[in-house]
Amino acid sequence: MKTLHLNKIIILIGLFLISITFSTGADASCRYNSGLLDVQSGDQEYQVYDDAIAGGRYVDACNDTPDEYEITFYKLGLCTATTAANDLSSCQYIVNNTSGVTHVIKAGTSGTMAIPEFSIDNGTYTHMVILVSNKLGIKHSFKAANSLTGASSSTGTSCWTSVAGPSAYTNEQFTSPHGATTADGAQLISCGAASASAPVFSYEVINKLTGEECSDSWAANGDYSNFGTVGNGTAEVSLLKTDNSFATACTDAARILWTTTLTTPYVVTADSTFQLNMKTTDSVSIDFSNDENDNNIIKMGADPIQLYLTVTE
Repeated sequence: MKTLHLNKIIILIGLFLISITFSTGADASCRYNSGLLDVQSGDQEYQVYDDAIAGGRYVDACNDTPDEYEITFYKLGLCTATTAANDLSSCQYIVNNTSGVTHVIKAGTSGTMAIPEFSIDNGTYTHMVILVSNKLGIKHSFKAANSLTGASSSTGTSCWTSVAGPSAYTNEQFTSPHGATTADGAQLISCGAASASAPVFSYEVINKLTGEECSDSWAANGDYSNFGTVGNGTAEVSLLKTDNSFATACTDAARILWTTTLTTPYVVTADSTFQLNMKTTDSVSIDFSNDENDNNIIKMGADPIQLYLTVTE
């Protein structure tokens, strides 16, 4: 066994990494002109310009890179067998913390995530497992080309995350392991005429993998979903309860179990080093009301970040 005397894993922002996303559609990107988010003036059904759609057009949501992104890790490990059935007995861990290790990623910076020393046995590992909280935090602010209406009827061209929530991925209100989620349409962003006030973390709970509502059929094994090909293999995802058993409903989903079957296995030797890369590009969805009678901005929806672990022999 090789004990690696590492208290930290280097976190590098802005690399090409595995895509981890729960959206079934193509990635979208918000358009900025001279640093201003391209939004229409006045009441509109489709408020913000999506630059990723062929030809571009105004829609009710687009993806952006947040100022800060908060994520809590419970496990990050290398395994010799799949963990998709929630059997982690073949795994060796870089992070293994029942309380969770919370890390904040800031746009355009590099940082470190403090973790205890860990050891990985020499060998060949065909799978990677990640267990993270399904409550994801976004802190963000921006300036828009035209005035928008935010929480408490606040208006202006400067907008910022102002309400913690959490909201739900399905936009439904229910009691989750992270507390009560906000009602559909609850505004978690404020706007003003001057520069944005200090934004706060606004949270979203990923409470469904299949279907669009909690009432939709709940798939076996934690609403299991095969995400198919990702950057370095194929991905399978489930939702777990706080005790790490499979979740059975939106109301008990607390964590995300992500299994990657690696295209190229990791080979660990006595001289191996480990580097965990994270990327937050397009990891937030700026969501607007699609009511033609208002110009309300609703929330920053959290999409999971992109991760890639590099093992160097």
